[in-house]
Amino acid sequence: MANSPTGDSVLTRLDRVLSTFSAAESLLSAAEIARRTGLPPATAHRLCRDMAELGWLESLPAGYMVGTRLWEMTNRSAPTMKLAVRARPYLTDVHAVMGQHVQLGVIEGREVLFVDRLSAREAPSIHGGVAGRLPLHVSATGLVLLAHAPSEFRTFYRTQHQDAAGGQIISEDRLEQVRQQGYCAQTGVIEREVTGVAVPIRQRGRSVVAALGVVTDDDDVARRPAPWVQMLQIAARGIQREISGRS
Repeated sequence: MANSPTGDSVLTRLDRVLSTFSAAESLLSAAEIARRTGLPPATAHRLCRDMAELGWLESLPAGYMVGTRLWEMTNRSAPTMKLAVRARPYLTDVHAVMGQHVQLGVIEGREVLFVDRLSAREAPSIHGGVAGRLPLHVSATGLVLLAHAPSEFRTFYRTQHQDAAGGQIISEDRLEQVRQQGYCAQTGVIEREVTGVAVPIRQRGRSVVAALGVVTDDDDVARRPAPWVQMLQIAARGIQREISGRS
């Protein structure tokens, strides 16, 4: 029900408040939240106070942070968190052998949402982290998910992402190649010397529900991705057994 001058529902306003927080800015005053959301200061203060009482926000002398109640609810019931928990042992195995960033991503809207990531100190610096997002076509993990998305979505995505001249950033031929070879390897999309390799994770052997990837600055991976692909595929099959309920 909407009871604000703008017609926004209570849920919409709550979402706007929560969306103001980020990893870089995790502590915000009620006044800053009001400014960023466009809510009247009195409304922002009241919403923050009510959300803190529910545990959605945590009230501190300097302002508000996202509360542990949301974390608790998400970990208890969200499908992505259940996937991350079941996949974590396999990510750990890959990380121990490769010594590079290993990540698990799912498709969320037009982006890849990273639901888990294990990093290494010697590995290259990369964008985002757990709960971070990237456009599907800029990472190997996202490109695997895009390649296995329904054809209508692939067409829509490609028309929405074009270069300055109106040309396609990603072609259907490239997506078909990813599907046929069973993995994606690409270098230099975000960082010039960084290579991403990813493979699909299927549920009950059919639909692709996630992608498992590794990110490295090892030049040899770009030239010879096969050993890395094989290791990722072994881990992906293990995750598939976990989420499909097969022994």
